[in-house]
Amino acid sequence: MQIKNNTTIDFDWAAFEAEDRQARRIPNPTILKKYGVKVWRHDSGAEEMFLRYEKSVSGGIKEPRVGEYHSITSVVSINDKEMVVTLSGMIDAVIQLEKEKPYFKTIGMNQETFVEWMKNTEGAFSGFIGEDGKKVVIETIKPYTIASLSKGHSQSIRTEFFHQIEKPTSAYTAKVLSRNGGGFLVNVAGVEGFLPGSLAAANIVRDFESMLGKEIYVMVEDYLKDAGTFVFSHKKYLSHVLPSKIDSLSLEEKYSGVVTGTAKFGVFVEFNEIFTGLIHTSKMTPDMREDFKNGKFSAGDTVHFWIKEITPDKKIILTDEDPSIRMKELEEFKEKNLGIITGGEVVSIQPFGTLVKLQKDIVGLISKKEIKVKKKNFAVGDHVMVSVERVHNDKIFLTLPNEE
Repeated sequence: MQIKNNTTIDFDWAAFEAEDRQARRIPNPTILKKYGVKVWRHDSGAEEMFLRYEKSVSGGIKEPRVGEYHSITSVVSINDKEMVVTLSGMIDAVIQLEKEKPYFKTIGMNQETFVEWMKNTEGAFSGFIGEDGKKVVIETIKPYTIASLSKGHSQSIRTEFFHQIEKPTSAYTAKVLSRNGGGFLVNVAGVEGFLPGSLAAANIVRDFESMLGKEIYVMVEDYLKDAGTFVFSHKKYLSHVLPSKIDSLSLEEKYSGVVTGTAKFGVFVEFNEIFTGLIHTSKMTPDMREDFKNGKFSAGDTVHFWIKEITPDKKIILTDEDPSIRMKELEEFKEKNLGIITGGEVVSIQPFGTLVKLQKDIVGLISKKEIKVKKKNFAVGDHVMVSVERVHNDKIFLTLPNEE
């Protein structure tokens, strides 16, 4: 396509009009991402046409308009009150620094420190602009063009948030500002949004007031079009980071946590702010088991524990028993009982086999395969003779002696 006297020639307008009209109402995602501009063409020549158009208006043909979204291409000068910049389209504009407190807050500076940094730091101008160009929104054009960094930053972040809904890759820090219905009003990178109470923590938020003023990591969950509000989620963040964080947990370290609830079979605990685990009654010391039976645990209580096991599906099994003491007990049991036939009581029937209590707090497993080969059936409470085949870590494997 050629441009001459502000008129395009050698362009097949019939082919352009023949495009799917529905598709043309959706911005070209490639051009939107690369240049921050909405272009409604989707054919292979769309980007080339856009670049030619940009080049044609760079000579000043296109006048700036209020509300337009532009990139800063260079910083001309800066003083204590304003910064003169050049925008895409060769537009000269002024940024009034007193109005940019929201932007300065997002970068951890105030007006004075920003000006000092820009004036006295080598490479500050290019560092400020960045590879993609710092974005601004034009506020006025007369008597001269004034642009807003804060509005440009907000627009950039909102565009980024929309991308994050489709392809979540980034986490953000949310400042909890106030309660709002069933959740909280939060500020995320300068944009206010909604954090539902059900998505604000690993478990149920029981004390909403305690959340006020906190800073927590979140990811973008959704956008409420009618309210014009983004929805954020701490739980979504946890689901993304847990796999890597779990690898840092130790089976030898003693942890502290907070009880989040109880069930017939044990106590649920939250620890290190993001993890949740269960202390099963079978993993409690006699003292803790007695307290549990007497209902002495309630939400908010602090408990101390070790990590017993992390299952293949990333469930965290906790224990009240010191693993070093437990391993010593198992080693002593192994020395005295390996290969010995002994008696025990069936305490549980599971899909993978039968659990047999041999001594106090010593339970072994007869595998499902072993039971099938020996053609046996057991019920809870049965007395059974078994042979201790092997002890691996804290697991005891049993076999059934051959009948004579």
